[in-house]
Amino acid sequence: MSENKNQHRMFTGSSGGAATAVASDTSGPTQPQAMGAAEELIPGMREQGKGIKCYVESDYASLKACTVGNPSSLIPPDPDTWEMSNMFAHESDEFMAYLRKHKGKNLKDSDPKTYDTMAKESNSLADAYRQAGVRVIRNETGEVPNSIVDYSSSWSQQKQFFIYSQGGFEVFGHCLVALWEVSCSMCTEFIHREAILEIMESDPEAVWLTMPAMIPIVNRRAPGPTLSPGDVLIFDKTVVIGIGVSDPAHIKDRSKPRSSGDELGADILRRMLKPCGWKVETVYFNSQLTYHIDCLVSLLEEGLMAYPKGSLWTPMPKEFQDWEVMDVSLDDHELGVSNNEPLGHKKIVLVKGTKSYAKNLEKRGWTCIEVPYKTLYDVFGSGIHCSTASIWRES
Repeated sequence: MSENKNQHRMFTGSSGGAATAVASDTSGPTQPQAMGAAEELIPGMREQGKGIKCYVESDYASLKACTVGNPSSLIPPDPDTWEMSNMFAHESDEFMAYLRKHKGKNLKDSDPKTYDTMAKESNSLADAYRQAGVRVIRNETGEVPNSIVDYSSSWSQQKQFFIYSQGGFEVFGHCLVALWEVSCSMCTEFIHREAILEIMESDPEAVWLTMPAMIPIVNRRAPGPTLSPGDVLIFDKTVVIGIGVSDPAHIKDRSKPRSSGDELGADILRRMLKPCGWKVETVYFNSQLTYHIDCLVSLLEEGLMAYPKGSLWTPMPKEFQDWEVMDVSLDDHELGVSNNEPLGHKKIVLVKGTKSYAKNLEKRGWTCIEVPYKTLYDVFGSGIHCSTASIWRES
């Protein structure tokens, strides 16, 4: 299969943190109290979390609530640090030159024309969800405190990046799990912390877990474990972790680089979720095509998935091998079509301009909600699914 030179996903979003105020009376148990708007890190964020359940059945269950990225900080990373050069190992010279030119700078200042296009694309995605009846949690203020933007810059040399909301966590059943990739500028959960606190306080079944955090290493290989939300496919009660390698001979050679998450990260998630009744399996894919499996494989509905045939080095777990696979053309793959967001009931949000993907779904009775997202995908290699973190999906 031919190599895709402009397909590797950069990294998902980012953020900083805040905690709710608690009562100061020490005469009895303290109870959380909601902040006033003036005290909030992101004004209005806590209100956005009200009435939302923390529960995800699968990637294809009906989407009821999610967080969505925002363009308040669009700061490309330094592609020549160890973790980024590993991420972008198969990118074009043009792609790398763009990142080197704008690294560490907000595109709003360094490339305002591209920034404006990206901001419109991000806003159009949030609008598409709202019009489809999905509850959206999003920073709409246009600003974020510098303390959050600079959260990791002192030790990683990377600033936080907010357009890709999925970077902070995934939800498996009732378990919200913070995940960490090979770059530390991917903590999107922090930007939505106040809304998530509201959800956690009001949903007694919600569980909050976290993978081990990144070690602050820039120019040598981090010891791991690493696992990104982009490495995850969520079936009913089963998680499939996609591990990318550039050659199938590298599967058994752990000294060869993994495109994102590693085997230890997958095993730790397996141990975390086992008490909650979830299985975790692994599959290997061709990292010359993309960096994360969620840019390669999309789970559309029970019994139907889509990806470019021949792009997996190893088969899906046996319980999913009888699912129909809709082939994805390389043209559509390079557009970022697999990085989509099914809404349930044969509705889907996907990038505008597909060659055949949307038509094939429409023939099956699907409604395709097409959103302009090409610029964001071309510049950063991450698309609609990377910009969306599902909090509530339930049939």
